[in-house]
Amino acid sequence: MTAAGSVLIVMIFAFLLVNTVVGVWRRQRILAVMAEQRARFFRNSIVNLAVLVAVGSIAVDVHPDLTAADVGWRLPEGNWSDYLYTAYILVLLIAVYLRSRKGPLSPGTTVLLPRTGGERLLAGAAAVAFGVGEEFLYRGLLLAAGTELLGLPLWVAAVLGWALFVAAHVYQGGRALFTIGLLGLIFTMLYLSSMSLVLPIIVHTLWDTVFLLLIRPRPAVAEQARAEEEIPAVVVETPVPVPVAEPRRLRAAAPE
Repeated sequence: MTAAGSVLIVMIFAFLLVNTVVGVWRRQRILAVMAEQRARFFRNSIVNLAVLVAVGSIAVDVHPDLTAADVGWRLPEGNWSDYLYTAYILVLLIAVYLRSRKGPLSPGTTVLLPRTGGERLLAGAAAVAFGVGEEFLYRGLLLAAGTELLGLPLWVAAVLGWALFVAAHVYQGGRALFTIGLLGLIFTMLYLSSMSLVLPIIVHTLWDTVFLLLIRPRPAVAEQARAEEEIPAVVVETPVPVPVAEPRRLRAAAPE
């Protein structure tokens, strides 16, 4: 069963790596498709993450060197620092929400925001899938596989998990990567301080829920109107047209 569990884990991270490379290579195409088929993106994300978590759980169950506790399925064992990180996330949530009310977000971020009631329902389910799935894969399973199976130092496995998490979001563009990198770092610290997925999943899910359901995209018309208000109009005085006298016609010889 050791070989079977290891093969399943390798398949999971091979799938994630391939999707990350494709996301970097075809970023513009992915954003264009997401803008037209946002509901499909949410559905695919939910299904893919559910399958990956199920396969990962089976791999842990059949692998003799891994347990559910090794991948973070246990209660937190941390201290006050967990609550400090959680409070910091809440401050970031408020800051991002207030910023979204003052100005537009990056195009790669705005394209994710739902527009219809159906998209909002899918986005709420996707927020839970992102919180559970990404924390299990990039924190719990990767750190456990790196330390228990490959013998990597914990900090090396943590950096690898963080880097893969950030790379998976490259399609959102450079403006969003700073926030994503900071979030990934905080989620990793939450996990390392508690050795449990409970707090990272709660905070991650809360972040995605607020982002997807409370931040509204600005209509294109409103954006254009606001841009026109911010740019002073240039008044060009049009000269009054001056009538041009027609050339005098040659007088015909008057009849006698």
